[in-house]
Amino acid sequence: QQQQQQHQQQQQQQHRELIEWIRSHPGGFVNDKLEVRQADIKDPSLGSGMFVNGTIKKGELLYSVPWDLIIKPDDYDDDEYDDAASAPTLSCETVYSLIHELNLGEKSKFGPYLKYFHDFKTNYLIEQWSETGKDLINHIAGYDMNAGGTWLQYWYEVCHGSDDLMDEKAALYVGTRAEDYLLIPLFDLANHRNGYMNHAHTNIKIEIVDGISVDGIATRDIGAGEQIYLSYNKNAELHGHADYFSGATNMLYNFGFVESMPQRWIFENYLVDDELVIFDLDDAKSDTGQEGELEVRWRDDKPNQDTLLFFREELERLDHVSADLAADDSQRVLSLMSKHEYNVASRYHEALVVAFRNAIFATEQELAIQTPKRDLGSEEDACDGGFCDW
Repeated sequence: QQQQQQHQQQQQQQHRELIEWIRSHPGGFVNDKLEVRQADIKDPSLGSGMFVNGTIKKGELLYSVPWDLIIKPDDYDDDEYDDAASAPTLSCETVYSLIHELNLGEKSKFGPYLKYFHDFKTNYLIEQWSETGKDLINHIAGYDMNAGGTWLQYWYEVCHGSDDLMDEKAALYVGTRAEDYLLIPLFDLANHRNGYMNHAHTNIKIEIVDGISVDGIATRDIGAGEQIYLSYNKNAELHGHADYFSGATNMLYNFGFVESMPQRWIFENYLVDDELVIFDLDDAKSDTGQEGELEVRWRDDKPNQDTLLFFREELERLDHVSADLAADDSQRVLSLMSKHEYNVASRYHEALVVAFRNAIFATEQELAIQTPKRDLGSEEDACDGGFCDW
């Protein structure tokens, strides 16, 4: 406990140094009401988050990071970087710029920011998990998550990067923290949350003024004590995701966490060739749903009998996954993977079960199929049968 407190104190000092570093540069600004601190005092594993300690008005400036404090490609001013929509999966040039600063060591002007790189843990990313952990998460997903490619595969094959450990870590850091081509200090400390149906969690936007600054601006009034969220994949015009096909499973694979509500779920219905089933799941609107209920909203095509059969088969498959794990020895399982890997896999399993239960209910309602009662369960119920956090 004492070591944990010391670590938290060191983190707080690091956050203060970063803020003062930004403020000390011409044009640098951080609102006095903005602070970075532990996201949940009761759960240190959740890391830090960005909060406000006073009321913020819509349109108020939260921070302004000067252009020369942003790590970016050396030739960023070229026209090829103008269209953010065409940004690659991983900006090779940004990775090389980061590696250059790291090689400068104490001579780099980015010292306060580079401390976050040195603290960056790669083992929370699925591509860095143990083989047993990968097997488990693939067993839950029902397919090989690696099939779509990994950050490091892109680094090797497209960026022609080296297998030096620091270079690999730099690629993973840029892949998970960059805003297109830019590594923006302070901005990348905000946690992820989407807001689609009845949430307004994404309460800040950034404005990139090339050659001048990156500004964080409140998109609504923010109450004291509220956490500042950014969406890692949201586009306001789509009410959900910049990449239409970026859902909860993609977020898990690319960033290492099971996202909170709302969630977008994307499944390939193997019962029908080339059919994608896409729906959003969120807390029900207060004027239509009871407290605690979840609401399904279909994207594109409405569900049919084939969709319902697919949902039911997937839910049954997940029951078998849970039963398989319950039959195994917990100590043996944990000896083959980290507790973190198991717990994240458990949360993903729970999220899938909840998603399929609600999708089945919503489909039955859509098809006017009589159901005895709405018993969709919760994440705690989904954990029954042996698949739980230890």
